[in-house]
Amino acid sequence: MDIKEKILEIRTVFDKADFVECFNDRPSEFDELMNCIFSLEEYPIKEYASWILIHVSQSKQIDLQPYYPKLVDVLFETKDQTVLRNVSRSLHHFQVTDYRESEFIDLLISFIQDYENKVALQVYSMYLLAQFIKRYPELKEEISEIIALHSPNKTAAYYSAQRNFLKRMRKI
Repeated sequence: MDIKEKILEIRTVFDKADFVECFNDRPSEFDELMNCIFSLEEYPIKEYASWILIHVSQSKQIDLQPYYPKLVDVLFETKDQTVLRNVSRSLHHFQVTDYRESEFIDLLISFIQDYENKVALQVYSMYLLAQFIKRYPELKEEISEIIALHSPNKTAAYYSAQRNFLKRMRKI
């Protein structure tokens, strides 16, 4: 199977289950898919590949944890809002690790602070930060304040994520 052709099928076939099943049964092709994300292939390959990754990560049928470091690196290497959103959304289904931990926390905070970023990226950054706060509860107040400080004039999705974040924080 030509991986780029399979990725481009998304344009005509939006059957998420089909893509998930396709890669569940073919680990080498899944590695190729991931390499399209890691190498930040030209549009639309990286965008569509990262969209497929969302649905594979949600299915939890493939152990994606070994890809965590390279996916974190992708967030540092691109400014493409689609890839940033899709990869951060996928990482939400991973267990955070100590890989580039401090830098990664700072990057996620910067995503929230940058008004140029799409709200979805800010939302998934909140969810990832919540995982780090479970590990480091002392960050709770600072990150909560940053989220609140950057909430004026945001969308309903941002406010909903903020409420969910605060709800999670009460449990910590």
